[in-house]
Amino acid sequence: MNRERAETFLRLLAEAELRDPALRRPPAFGSRDAPSVVMPATLPRAAWALTAVGALDLETAEAVLADAELALAARRHAPEAGVIGSAGPGRAAALAGSGRFASAWLPLRSGRPAPPGGASAPAGPRSGPDRYVPAGLMILFHDQTISGELDLMSYAHTAAGARLIAAWQTRDPLTSRRHGPPPVDEFTVTDDRGNRYDLLLDPKGRSHPTCDLTLRPDPPADIRWLEVTAPGEQAVRVDLEGRADADGLPPPVVIDRDLSAGEHLLNRIADRLLTMVPEFPPQLTPGPLANLAAGLGVTIAALEAAEVLSPHSPVPGQLAALCGSLGVRGHGITAAPAPDLPEPWLSMLSHYHRRKPGSAPAGDGFAAVAAALPELDGLRLVLLGLHHCDGDTWMNTLAFGQLPRNRPGTLHVETAFPLSVWVRDDTGRWHVARPASWSGEGGGEATLTLRLAPPLTGPSDWIEVRAAWQSAEVRATVPLRWGYRP
Repeated sequence: MNRERAETFLRLLAEAELRDPALRRPPAFGSRDAPSVVMPATLPRAAWALTAVGALDLETAEAVLADAELALAARRHAPEAGVIGSAGPGRAAALAGSGRFASAWLPLRSGRPAPPGGASAPAGPRSGPDRYVPAGLMILFHDQTISGELDLMSYAHTAAGARLIAAWQTRDPLTSRRHGPPPVDEFTVTDDRGNRYDLLLDPKGRSHPTCDLTLRPDPPADIRWLEVTAPGEQAVRVDLEGRADADGLPPPVVIDRDLSAGEHLLNRIADRLLTMVPEFPPQLTPGPLANLAAGLGVTIAALEAAEVLSPHSPVPGQLAALCGSLGVRGHGITAAPAPDLPEPWLSMLSHYHRRKPGSAPAGDGFAAVAAALPELDGLRLVLLGLHHCDGDTWMNTLAFGQLPRNRPGTLHVETAFPLSVWVRDDTGRWHVARPASWSGEGGGEATLTLRLAPPLTGPSDWIEVRAAWQSAEVRATVPLRWGYRP
């Protein structure tokens, strides 16, 4: 990694952008401030890439961008007044030191990020290993105004407390209109020792309609079962001594990889391109895909200048071939399109382009999962349930490690979450799993939900999960215990 060359590249790029005649056009009426001036996408995206791989610190990148924006404002206004409008020296200092560019353009670096909310919180009084148990049970509930079901996917007990990971459906009996979350405060929860608990609904870090149901007070670590009873319904027993049936499935493995930081980042960008296809089909709305790919050529050049991407790397050519397959132009990648693409990419391209019969999204359903993946460079994922709702598939997890708060970058790539996660179902189709939301709980534990693209098209009996960083990849095949099949 060459940090000096990284900074030099960014400053030279800023000078080249400022010489573009198109940027000398007078600003629109009333826009005399530097904040109203918009730089070309290539500069902030190159800065984003260099900070994402740790080749450039955030303060230096902010200073280069602030200087470029102020210089652009000065050049646009100089013919009229010979001054920079209202952006005087005080304004320049405020722009350079306010950090406004950090929230707009530059995410936190993912190499060794800070924990959410500052220093790690001390662990609670609970001791012993964490506990994860699949559930796969449905609890019916109703009253005079609503009826519905609460689907229990798994049980987890960690230093942050005990919780049930659940999805719900609530409806008005007289209409098809959906309502809010179930009235869990009216449910009765007891364990095998006769202890009673309250359920606290916590939706943070979960996609609607899922949540964590925290048990209060914290139960003993070795309880054998819980009984959950909705008013007027039969009690449902959650067996906490059960385990997922993994007979015949291979054990998790960790495979060494030899990717540079630049190659890993480009693979993450490819993941994001592929997840955007169902949101913005290229044959209908090419704009969003083209906007995402704009500046990729300069991004690759910046990574090569910082010596975190080899000029002989095959990944830029693969990215160029992917853009060509998606009909995306204007990306600026100079590498020749690669003749071969990774198998997961080809699977998704085949799905999107051919749209074979039977590939329609599955119906609503949920599956119990409880699998702790091996640790990967200080980060560990625990899979705690999968559900399909309104045509989308979601995987509910916990993440352990030092994750900062979610702050997407310019290319909408969540560099705060450093893994590339893929899922293969039992039909051989691949799905990229993109972070949809997460919420830090202190102590290096976060609630994380991954969205699968494309969604599942049927009730798989198992899935293979691949979570990769640049130095290693975890591969785990886990069974799915369906509460009801989609």
